[in-house]
Amino acid sequence: MYVSLADKLTDNGSSTPAGLVAASLAHAFALFVAVSVGANISGGHVNPAVTFGAFVGGHISLVRSFLYWIAQLLGSVVACLLLKLSTGGLVRLEENKRQFKPKN
Repeated sequence: MYVSLADKLTDNGSSTPAGLVAASLAHAFALFVAVSVGANISGGHVNPAVTFGAFVGGHISLVRSFLYWIAQLLGSVVACLLLKLSTGGLVRLEENKRQFKPKN
């Protein structure tokens, strides 16, 4: 979440090839940390698609997959609220320019 925020607040930081590689590596490392932290709790399920795959593969039950989905969706809502709180509700004004203003 904060990697994306830092990327959005930099002036065209990820529009260069080096910036794109840096942003993708930062997202990959953040996902690695999230999976590592959650591995002992939920088996590293960090999104509903992974949970669905584990259910289809027979590794978890339907009840457990529903519980994981609820937790994952609630976690994403909390993350969005934290992002909105930490940025003060900034929104993009124009498609091609990186200008922000507080949301009314």
